Amino acid sequence: MGYEVKDISNQNLEQLLEKKKELLNKLKELQQELLKRRVEARMGTLKNTASIRNLRKDIARVLTALSLLNKEIEKKKKESKK
Repeated sequence: MGYEVKDISNQNLEQLLEKKKELLNKLKELQQELLKRRVEARMGTLKNTASIRNLRKDIARVLTALSLLNKEIEKKKKESKK
C-alpha cells in the first residue's frame, strides 16, 4: 500500500502538510473499515478473519508514517523560524 514516506526531507512544508492530510484521511478510512469488519465478525458473516489483522497492521503503518511526517514538519518549522 502507498504509505511510504520516502524523500520527505526534500519536500517543502506545504507538500508535507498535504501528505499529512492524505495520511489522516487514509487512517480514518482504515479505521472505519476495521469497525465494519469487527461488526461482521461478531455477526458471523465475515469470511476472511485475517482481514482484521491486516487492517490493524495497515493502521499501524499509517500511524508510523504520520509520526515520521510530524517529526519532519516540526524540523521544517524550526528551520523556517531561523
